[in-house]
Amino acid sequence: MIVALTGFMMCGKSSYGRAAAELLGCDFIDLDFEIEEGVAPGDIIRTKGEAVFREEETAALRRVLNRTGSCILALGGGTPLREENRALLREKCRVIWLKASLEESVFNPEWASLTAQRPLLDGGDRARIEALWASRIPVYEEVSDYIVETDGKSPSEVLDEIVRIYRRGLLCP
Repeated sequence: MIVALTGFMMCGKSSYGRAAAELLGCDFIDLDFEIEEGVAPGDIIRTKGEAVFREEETAALRRVLNRTGSCILALGGGTPLREENRALLREKCRVIWLKASLEESVFNPEWASLTAQRPLLDGGDRARIEALWASRIPVYEEVSDYIVETDGKSPSEVLDEIVRIYRRGLLCP
């Protein structure tokens, strides 16, 4: 079974996914780096536009899901926006939503340099980012089998919760 981590930008999908896979002894795949080898997602969006990026993201998701056995897969924050992607995720994965507030992710002062690198957060316009985040919540709710609230928890508590869900057998084939 493929366990996919979803959530808004900078909620920890890649970091927690990598750490959980290491603890569980399974493979880890970061979808962002399967889209175009050696090219960061932000660079693809800046050079080709978001629409082309989303097409390439869907193609990468399909490739990963067709070739991969059990693993932990970190999705991009916008991966579940397309119905086609949600259908693929429902068919092939169990999905955990890492639910983080904007205060503990995008607007966390510790991550300011990372926020500045994201074209969809470019300029840091709070109202625009809040609207984008709010528009994605129903999509994350729809696609997720499990929710892990991250606010107020230490990274080890969040990681333990992900691993516990996996080990309980709820996500095993």
